Amino acid sequence: MGDSQPQALDSGGVNQNTLIENGQVRTGIFSEPIILVHPSDFDFRTPLGKKQGPMARRMRYKQFHYLGGISDNLIFGAAVADLRYLCTGFYYVYDLKTGKELRHTWRAPLSRRVKFSENPETGSVSFGDERNGIHVECAGGRRRLHVRRQNQSVIDVSLEDSLPEIEPLRICTRAGYTGWVYVRKTGGVHMQGRVDCELGQFDAGECLGHTDFSAGYMRPETWWNWAFVSGTANGQALGINVSCGVNETSYSENCYWLGGRLHLLPQTRFEFNPGDPMSEWRVHSDALALSFKPAGVHTEHVNAGILASRFNQVYGRFEGSVRLPGLPEAVPGLQGFVEDHYARW
Repeated sequence: MGDSQPQALDSGGVNQNTLIENGQVRTGIFSEPIILVHPSDFDFRTPLGKKQGPMARRMRYKQFHYLGGISDNLIFGAAVADLRYLCTGFYYVYDLKTGKELRHTWRAPLSRRVKFSENPETGSVSFGDERNGIHVECAGGRRRLHVRRQNQSVIDVSLEDSLPEIEPLRICTRAGYTGWVYVRKTGGVHMQGRVDCELGQFDAGECLGHTDFSAGYMRPETWWNWAFVSGTANGQALGINVSCGVNETSYSENCYWLGGRLHLLPQTRFEFNPGDPMSEWRVHSDALALSFKPAGVHTEHVNAGILASRFNQVYGRFEGSVRLPGLPEAVPGLQGFVEDHYARW
């Protein structure tokens, strides 16, 4: 791993591949794979110590899986989100040369039509069926995304997102007084496959991919900002992942990948206009000084009583400078996206 990356936690005989032991969750950054995230093993209680009932345990647990790709010509992504009250699947494709975009969202109540493995490393995720839906299959260290709409293949790509090709970020942090979130991410990963849609046919081999598996007992009301930068620097694949508002209790998910090697980053600040996500953003820290100029946005807004979400994922171009080992200071117009998300669930 990168020099700044902590080693796997050693809990004195605890199964290093299991997230929850004896009712308690392990927090930290892990170098070894976590192959089981089983929420029913967690001793979930209220802040005053009362054991949560079966309904609360089920409905408070959330899980997501996102996979996308970025090149100089194309940005695309697809996600499955199981919010228990409502499940969604969406994809978008944005042609950076023409400015044209394609997007679609499916929704279903009460976890219908969604399947989520408890294994973040090799488990599959799906929403919908073989005719309409999103499917992520994992085998042999390779992760494949297949999106179909009206029985037509839209996105069919794969990437090698485990050792020795790349070092995943695996992190678990506390969320609120009694909750937690486990995240597995990769970035700057070479892809294979194709995107074939109404906008045209694109070779995914020109893209660098990124993945995000997140699950846990998240805060019932939460928010976050997130940015991802992707491109090539010094002849090596680069992916920069930064956020604020989530996954930063004692540990942070802020990191970058250079040639597949993982390195940690300091806390990051976001400056933007929430009322106008298409205006310019600033993303900066002790290591980053970036401005972001939006080109397009994927929006998901839901207001359904107990459940509410305001989600804007904006894609475009970053300019600025970085102070990171192994990288030139100037950032020559790398592509990526930023995200603003509020959720009550």
